[in-house]
Amino acid sequence: MVTRMRGKGQVTIPAGIRESLSLSTDSLLSVTKVGNGILLTPKPSAFEETAAKFSKTAREKGITLRELLNDLKNVRRKG
Repeated sequence: MVTRMRGKGQVTIPAGIRESLSLSTDSLLSVTKVGNGILLTPKPSAFEETAAKFSKTAREKGITLRELLNDLKNVRRKG
């Protein structure tokens, strides 16, 4: 399915998809960049909320991305 982006970044979601997800003109959509693509999900996604909480906690505790990746490597080696 292909759609065209209009002025102000507006995109039409095809009627069949809107109907199947019970979307209306007042529906909230979460917009997330995934690689080179865009993911639209009804209401804020659980992924987005969880990622925001995780990022906030890591910042508060002074945990760096490098530390997290090193820990992940260690856990995978043990598993």
